[in-house]
Amino acid sequence: MRRLADRILRPRLHSSATIWAVLVLLVAGVVVVVPEFVLPANLSNVLIQLVPLGLASLGQHFVIIGGGIDLSIGPQISLITIAVSSLAGTSALSILATILLCLALGASFGLANGVLAHFVGIPPLVVTLCTGFIFQGIAFAFHETTGGFVPMGMREALTASWGLLSMPLLLYVVCLLVSAFLMYRARFGRSLYALGGNEEVLYSAGVKVSRVRIASYVYAGLMAGITAIYLAARLKSGGSHYGDGYSLTTITSVVVGGTSIAGGEGSLFGTVAGTIIVSMLNNVLNNVSFRYGFQSSFYKDVMTGLILIGAMLFYRNRR
Repeated sequence: MRRLADRILRPRLHSSATIWAVLVLLVAGVVVVVPEFVLPANLSNVLIQLVPLGLASLGQHFVIIGGGIDLSIGPQISLITIAVSSLAGTSALSILATILLCLALGASFGLANGVLAHFVGIPPLVVTLCTGFIFQGIAFAFHETTGGFVPMGMREALTASWGLLSMPLLLYVVCLLVSAFLMYRARFGRSLYALGGNEEVLYSAGVKVSRVRIASYVYAGLMAGITAIYLAARLKSGGSHYGDGYSLTTITSVVVGGTSIAGGEGSLFGTVAGTIIVSMLNNVLNNVSFRYGFQSSFYKDVMTGLILIGAMLFYRNRR
């Protein structure tokens, strides 16, 4: 306990203890301003709402830790939701085949990003911005808004809820555990930290840098695929706008969680806390807008941008 208190009061740069302490204080403040926030029904809603952002942020975390960035996550999600709603049939075999195909699509999108980022010599920000335009354009070509159909069996399986416990939350926990294993127990995770910290270390150790960098983007694409499958089931269709905003909000969750935007430093569990903060503030803004009658959607982008700038300034000033 004393060690934990010391880490909170005198935190290291990019320490996840700091963001968890901020989260506790923020929750306390939110309860004072919006007492209904802690009602079981609202808490269940918050936990479910954070799942898609949480899933996508896990993939973004891997990319940023490795010194990259992925601005195409949102368009990937939009395109894959359309694939889900267009291909899924009513039989169990059709649903399973569609899920596997969509996961493969996400991984292939990530593979394309990784190959371009490593071998073409274009900065990852530019590469993924360009591929994001491509994915978004293809999504618009299929459906300008929403369309398709997600079978009821798939919807019920992926959105089942039992009070505070739900299938989406279980899905997030499983993906988090897998991500934690890859990051902290597998050689891939150690190589990824080294890639973001000092690429020359990997070269001198004989590790193939291309494999590590490409694998981080493949994992981000895979998580985008999982996010899209869940979103399609939750929203009962596919949509060219379903992924709007996820590219920025995933970066915000990762950076707010204490991960260096330059890579090599940060904690996966800090990203979890950052995800909770971003999702919680969105929920609070919705509650406040309902209470006072103003349109919260006009302010969410402003809030996200301010949080991202504030987080980067905070960690920069502690160097």
